[in-house]
Amino acid sequence: MLRLLIVDDEPITTEGLYEMLSEVPDLELDLYKATSADEAISRLSRTKMDIVLSDIRMPEMDGLQLQQWIQARWPRCKVIFLTGIRDIQYAQQVLRSGGVDYVLKTEGDEAIVRSIRQATNTIFEEMRNEEVLIRAKGQLKEVLPMLRREWFFSLLEQGELATVSHNSRLQELDTRLNQDMQVILVCGRVDRWKEGYSTSDKTLLLYAVQNIAEEYMQGAIMLPIMLGGSYFVWLIQSKAPEEMPWEEMESYVQGTLESIQYKCKELLSVPVSFICHERPLAWNEIPKTYKLLKQNLILGLGSGEEMILLFREQDRVTSVSDVPGLLLTRIENTFEVGQEQMFQDLLSELFQRVPNHFTVYAQAYYAVAVILLNQWNKMHRSGLTPDVNADPMIGRLLDVNSHLTKEQAHQFLSQMGQDIFREGKQEQDERTHRIIQKLNKYIVDHLNKDLSLAILADAVYLNPSYLSNLYKTFTGRNISDYITELRVERAKTLLAESHAKVQEIACAVGFDTAGYFTRFFKRHVGVTPQEFRSRLTTD
Repeated sequence: MLRLLIVDDEPITTEGLYEMLSEVPDLELDLYKATSADEAISRLSRTKMDIVLSDIRMPEMDGLQLQQWIQARWPRCKVIFLTGIRDIQYAQQVLRSGGVDYVLKTEGDEAIVRSIRQATNTIFEEMRNEEVLIRAKGQLKEVLPMLRREWFFSLLEQGELATVSHNSRLQELDTRLNQDMQVILVCGRVDRWKEGYSTSDKTLLLYAVQNIAEEYMQGAIMLPIMLGGSYFVWLIQSKAPEEMPWEEMESYVQGTLESIQYKCKELLSVPVSFICHERPLAWNEIPKTYKLLKQNLILGLGSGEEMILLFREQDRVTSVSDVPGLLLTRIENTFEVGQEQMFQDLLSELFQRVPNHFTVYAQAYYAVAVILLNQWNKMHRSGLTPDVNADPMIGRLLDVNSHLTKEQAHQFLSQMGQDIFREGKQEQDERTHRIIQKLNKYIVDHLNKDLSLAILADAVYLNPSYLSNLYKTFTGRNISDYITELRVERAKTLLAESHAKVQEIACAVGFDTAGYFTRFFKRHVGVTPQEFRSRLTTD
């Protein structure tokens, strides 16, 4: 939403314009008001405005002087002048000074609304029409980004600058940053890439983000550094410290980040997040501060995307609680009892309870990672079915910084847990199938022997009661029914295809006496063995 500031030394006019613009149904603006140029400057020093609707004639500082002040700090801001006097010289002076329109108060509300619409259309058109991607392609093969990245990593490793050669080193990096001035440090990140983007696609878009930033940061000196992956940093100083003090510079950077973020989403379809320190930094503070900014960017707020965060010194001293050990024990136990939904619920609870402090977040993450790694090793210790995706997956599991946000880390652990449960269930089913096959083969091979539940349980190394329940669950019938079916079919075959006596057939199918076998056969077939054989002969 665009911001509009109404400036007029007559409160009744500012109130009337504020109410009128608030009631225009399709004009979505965040409205502010000021009753003097000084109040407007105070507001503009804190908040970036997209449009200023200002009276020309005001005491102390007139509208034209205010417009010049705005142009020096917010060159993209559109200034519309209101006046009660029709004067062609005023109109010419307004247009020459950079104002976008000149409206007589006597023309009424429609003329004012029409002028504001034209200004908003101009702003959106400017956002759409800039060819940042064309410039990005031309920079892709340049060596300068690599030199900047190496310099910054060296700065992080050494923790301080070699002051003697620092200015010459900055010149090699093609920047006008001054070693004797403090810098504003901004840490940024592309929150999410579209599916299917190659490495070159991502690099190209990072260049485009950099170009957008340089376009909007024209009021500052900026050194952009791409760090690889999705992260980048910007070192920023004022072009004219005597005209724009640090307090104004910080507001300028914060307001410009909003525009950069919007344009990246609108033009590139890329969501980006930023975090910067609340104050300018000495050069030797950069390494430690960068690490803190990146950690807080990972922790994030809300959805963890399209954030603009301001890091304050007191953020470091917030109270820290330990990772809840009992909750971790319950998470580990879910694998023992095979409760996947309980695992997901407890994992969500853990991430909700982890405070917004990086060390505790990392501790919680690695505690869950160890649990998952232990379960993964249990399933793959045989090494018979290696997973081709295992190495990169385990690599990500063991690196908390491989996840851009806390939410993405949660999703990764959740997905890996789901995969482990699924693979465990599949392996469990396969083991059960092998046991059932082994048991069925044993029964077939020992049909003439004692096939009591205790004997069968010993054959497959299971508890008799558990074996009975497992067989019924997996096959849908009792073991005894399967044995009975085999013995009946084997007896029928022997009666039909051999001349063996009933006593011999009884022994062949596991019965000690012919009488018991005869009663068993008649109960399941409906006739005695002799009657069954006689019917076959008769037929």
